[in-house]
Amino acid sequence: MVALNKKIKTHWYLIIILVIGIFITIPQIHHHITIIGADGLFHFNRIYHNFSYFIQLYGFSNSGRMVTSVYSPLITYIFGGILLICGSFYKFEIVTRFLFFILSGLSMNYALKMGKVKNQFMIQLVCIMYAFSPAVIRWDAAQNFTSIGAMLIPLVVGCGMRMVNNKDEPINWVQLGTIMAVVVQTHLATAIQSVFLLVIYAIIALIINRVSRKNLLKNGIYAVLLCISLSLNVVAGMFELYNGNYIVPIVKFDFVDGKGIYNILQIFSGKWVNLFFILAVSSTLLFFFKKISLAMKITGFLSLTLFLCSTTIIIDWPTIMHDSAVFSSLLQFPARLVGPATVLALITVASIGDFECTNFFIKQIRNGLTLVLLLFLVVNMRSNFRYDRSASHNVLVSKSTTIPYIGRDPKTLKHITYLMKQPLNEQDINYITKSTSDYMPANHSIDNSVYWDYNNKIIQPTKNKNYKKEVAQHKIIVTWKGNGTYDNPPVAYYKNNHFKLNGLPVIPRSSGGIIKVPKVKGKIGKNVMEVTYTPKKVSVMMLWIAMLSWISIVFYAFIRLFRQVKRSFLFSN
Repeated sequence: MVALNKKIKTHWYLIIILVIGIFITIPQIHHHITIIGADGLFHFNRIYHNFSYFIQLYGFSNSGRMVTSVYSPLITYIFGGILLICGSFYKFEIVTRFLFFILSGLSMNYALKMGKVKNQFMIQLVCIMYAFSPAVIRWDAAQNFTSIGAMLIPLVVGCGMRMVNNKDEPINWVQLGTIMAVVVQTHLATAIQSVFLLVIYAIIALIINRVSRKNLLKNGIYAVLLCISLSLNVVAGMFELYNGNYIVPIVKFDFVDGKGIYNILQIFSGKWVNLFFILAVSSTLLFFFKKISLAMKITGFLSLTLFLCSTTIIIDWPTIMHDSAVFSSLLQFPARLVGPATVLALITVASIGDFECTNFFIKQIRNGLTLVLLLFLVVNMRSNFRYDRSASHNVLVSKSTTIPYIGRDPKTLKHITYLMKQPLNEQDINYITKSTSDYMPANHSIDNSVYWDYNNKIIQPTKNKNYKKEVAQHKIIVTWKGNGTYDNPPVAYYKNNHFKLNGLPVIPRSSGGIIKVPKVKGKIGKNVMEVTYTPKKVSVMMLWIAMLSWISIVFYAFIRLFRQVKRSFLFSN
């Protein structure tokens, strides 16, 4: 009973998170609507998937494109299970929203624990703040996977701070390897940011902790090997995608007008939140530098560095992104650095409650910062409520949620609204598609997305009923009425695709233009083409290794949990 009371006292923030979450969700529940943000249609098509790992049989107009195998495969399948249970995207959106709020709070709690923050009030306050920070709330507003990565960043920072604070056991390699594998399975851009943060913490730890250097390096290598083993399915997807194929890249931002770059002086449209974090962490480092630990100093300076790097103050991002394909594809836009910078800022500020202040001025600074944090929580909660209230009036809240050539007339919007409330089927998913061309095969090397070509070659032929598609036994069956000339069935054409035309194997030509679809000469009358995908044996082997690795980790976790519960039971008796 004592242990239970202690748990409640240290986790009351979860109750507050649920209460605020309900408050924010009231408009959506009242209007009974699914909020479709900028990335909503793309990810909803990914989530409505099946067990064909490498190509999408369902969603994306049954185009057989490769997306999930290279883009957060594990999380996508988990989402698919949640969607199956919920039955509609309306319920799915509400359930996942609350899951992310809770998991973000728990994640931040772990980071503060590793940072050795003791003040319970500050721990609870910062956990609540982070759950509703812009970095996390973007899933609610735009169905953006960057926000899911942001939910995991505190776990990574916690592992980094442990390297500095824990002299005896700086790395738990099973824990670190598993956390990084989950990040890789969730969002590759976040994984790259996480590696950067861990390298900084590891370098500092190696410098200051001579006694445990060997142990740190050994366990670090073990963690890397475990992460690779658990992430081999992503490697297999990348291998299949880029081996022998030209691939349409993700969309490039036009940085000339400042889009995708954080402007430190921009305080409108909710951007004031980031400036607030910058001022808060700067004040903490300025007034409490001598009192906070080395790990907190590193965390604070990393926060300011990432905030600055997300601007053009020290880095000429337009030139770098234009000249470097690597930066353009891995980072996409520098404003992404604001997410981890926010995590680091909140962790640093949370440390101010751990020490007594004898100086009256410093004490008032600390009290002022705490009061400002509370004020921020209230204002941010109100802003999120107002957004949901506005978004719930219009199912397509962003111009980026374009459904090409369908139009945005009231009749169309009403029909889409109706679809998003009902149990979904394949026809509905294909109706609410979007012309995002990421990871489509191309006829030649290109350096930007081609929404228009995807719309012309995949979406329109499917929507105009020129081609009928169905899925059966891990293959897509395309039927159409031909006149004896060449046709371009609207499906993706990757190197390892296999085709049968009217019952006979065929190696199609490649269509013209940018996006690569098959070009076949059908007969007069009804034509039937079967599309399948056969991965390389090495890719299948990597999938099996990853699957067995995850089974082993889950089994190991259950064994440890069973032992802990057994030990607690014996101790209580």
